[in-house]
Amino acid sequence: MTFRRKIYNKLLEWKSESDGKSAVLIEGARRVGKSTIAEEFARNEYDDYILLDFALETRDTRRNFEDNTGRT
Repeated sequence: MTFRRKIYNKLLEWKSESDGKSAVLIEGARRVGKSTIAEEFARNEYDDYILLDFALETRDTRRNFEDNTGRT
């Protein structure tokens, strides 16, 4: 069982205020549950979602993301 954290309410607030027009960045120390809470939020609050772990994705996937978002 995953315990809801304070961040979950912040994510709900972001979702309501952004109206799908902005991204959210979750920062924190390693192994504190950032990915877990992000996936739980996506699973509970959206009909569908895509989970990208750039440590596991192919070079082509990373390049596509960089080319289409301006991120390097």
